[in-house]
Amino acid sequence: MDTKRLIVFGGVIAAIVIGMTFFSPKLQPIQNTEETKPVVSVSTFSLLEVANAVSGDAINVSTIVPLGSDAHMFSPNPTQVANLSKSALFIYNGAGFETWAEGVKTTLTSATKVIDMSQYVALQKSKEEHHEDGHGDEVPAEHEGHNHQGAYDSHYWLDIDNMIKMTQKMDAEFSKLLPSKAETFHGNAATYIGELQKLKSEYTKGLGECKNRTLISNHDAFGYLAHANKLENISVIGLSSDEQPSAQTVSHIVEVVKEHGMKTIFFEELINDNVSQTIARETGAKAVPLQPLENISQDELKSHQTYLSLMRENLKKLREAMECR
Repeated sequence: MDTKRLIVFGGVIAAIVIGMTFFSPKLQPIQNTEETKPVVSVSTFSLLEVANAVSGDAINVSTIVPLGSDAHMFSPNPTQVANLSKSALFIYNGAGFETWAEGVKTTLTSATKVIDMSQYVALQKSKEEHHEDGHGDEVPAEHEGHNHQGAYDSHYWLDIDNMIKMTQKMDAEFSKLLPSKAETFHGNAATYIGELQKLKSEYTKGLGECKNRTLISNHDAFGYLAHANKLENISVIGLSSDEQPSAQTVSHIVEVVKEHGMKTIFFEELINDNVSQTIARETGAKAVPLQPLENISQDELKSHQTYLSLMRENLKKLREAMECR
C-alpha cells in the first residue's frame, strides 16, 4: 500500500472514530446512592439496634463504640470524633453512661443534631442515690435534664418499655430528618414495637412463677430488668464496671448465696468475671454469663444476634437459675 492510500485510509478511520464519539449516546455517571443517605451515629448497641430497625436501608447508621469492648471504659480517638462530626444526628445513651459524650458534643457544629436518649425514657435512681434521698426508684421521662452521673442507673434499655420509648423517639427524629421516608419509618417502628411487646409478654409469663426471685450479678447492670420483672437485684459492684469490691462485700454476697441456696451467679460477659468466679467457688454455685446489651462481641455479630434474640437467651438463663415453671 503506497503512502497516498495510507493517508486516505487513516483519514477514513479517524472520521469513523470522531463520528462515533460525537453521535453516540452519552454515558451517565453512576449515582452513588450511599452518599445521599443521611448519617446517624449512635453510641451503644441498644441504640444501634433501634436505629437499624426503624431506618431500614434509608439511613446510614454507625456505632461509635467498637464491638467487643467494655462500653463503660470507651473513649473516642480524634479520628472517631472527626467521623462523628459528619453525622446529621448523634444519639447517645446519656444518664452518665458515656462520660466522653458531654465533652465531644460541645465540639460539634449545628449541622449535627445531638440527642440524649435518657431524656425520653423512664429512669430509675441508682442504688446510692436512692439510699441518700429516700425517694422512689422510677423517674418519669420528663425529668428535664436534671440527671447527673451517678444519680440514675443508665442501663435503661433492659426495661422493654424503655426500648419502645426509644423506638418512638427515633421514628420521630428520622421522620424529621428525612420526611420523604416518614411513612416507611412509621411502619418499621410499628413492626419493631410489636416484636418488643411480644418479648415483654414472654418475660411476664416466663418469670411469673419461680422458686426464687433473686438475681445476683458481679456488676449492677440489671436493675431495670429486675425491676420490670419484680426480681430482687443484688450486685457485687456498683454501676462502674472498673470498681473493685471490698472483701467484706464479697463475704456478704457469699453468705446470701449460701443462706438462700442459690445455684447461679451471673456475670457481665464483656467485663472481668473474677469476682463471680470466686463467689461460685466459695458457694458451689455456677457462674453464668448474662448479656446486659451495652455492647456485643464479634462472635455475636457474626451469628446475627439481636436485642430480641439476646434478651430471649437471658430469659432462658434466668428461668433456669430461678427454677421457674
